[in-house]
Amino acid sequence: MSSISTILISSLAQRWQKFLSELRRCKRSPSEESVHDLRVATRRLVSTLAILEVILPDDRIRRTRRRLKRLFDALSPLRDVQVQLLTVQAKSRQYPELETLITILKVRERLLMKSIGNRIRKVRTMQWGRAIASLKTELRTQFSNPGSHAGGRTAVQGAAAAAFACAVFRREQIVSNDPQTIHRFRVAFKKFRYTMEALQPLFPSIRKKDLKAMDAYQTRLGNIQDAEVLGGRVARFTLSRPPAVRRPLAGYRREQEQEKRKLIAAFLKSADDIYGFWKK
Repeated sequence: MSSISTILISSLAQRWQKFLSELRRCKRSPSEESVHDLRVATRRLVSTLAILEVILPDDRIRRTRRRLKRLFDALSPLRDVQVQLLTVQAKSRQYPELETLITILKVRERLLMKSIGNRIRKVRTMQWGRAIASLKTELRTQFSNPGSHAGGRTAVQGAAAAAFACAVFRREQIVSNDPQTIHRFRVAFKKFRYTMEALQPLFPSIRKKDLKAMDAYQTRLGNIQDAEVLGGRVARFTLSRPPAVRRPLAGYRREQEQEKRKLIAAFLKSADDIYGFWKK
């Protein structure tokens, strides 16, 4: 089994390089796919840094993690608008009254792409890169004594167990007609999933098919959240329209609400799959 320092350094290096690659790609073209992939790469890097904070009490980790989190938060509105635009466009023939909303979303997308493009172009990774290199050195030093490996392994395995416990707690708090409880569970589950990805060599019973199952599980949760956010957008748009437009849009809102309920019902049938994702 690989040493704890090797596992952590490898995870940090791989996720840092993936982040840099997706950042360069997004700078060239902030498309729906590139923005999504940069968000995922950023979140995964943040999760690895959060694990390192368990064993390295270093302010640089917290500062770097916070800066990355701010970048992640800046990307979220564009990703939401792009998903909403694709969904609404697919219904525009059936509900022509959505054309105005499509125009609004396209304008919003252009403004966000310009704003985020400017933000991304200003990102300077040199300071982050120095912090990452320094962390690798600190990890090697921290675990230069073979006797320190057992303690480090126990600490990070405990962090994984804590992430799982938090996700289970949120799962047990789910109320089917309260999307916020599902959203809170989704956030907790993502933290657990990315933690397990980073520490997978410490959990040899977790195989690639298990990680793929976690990905599919998270995707189902994400689809529910997308439907919830879009529902709010459509509701606000409908209320701003004159009565003659509101009436046909009411049909779309009902259809959308039914689709969201189907997504929730389908997820709840497999919600307890989470208990099978924890394997020591």
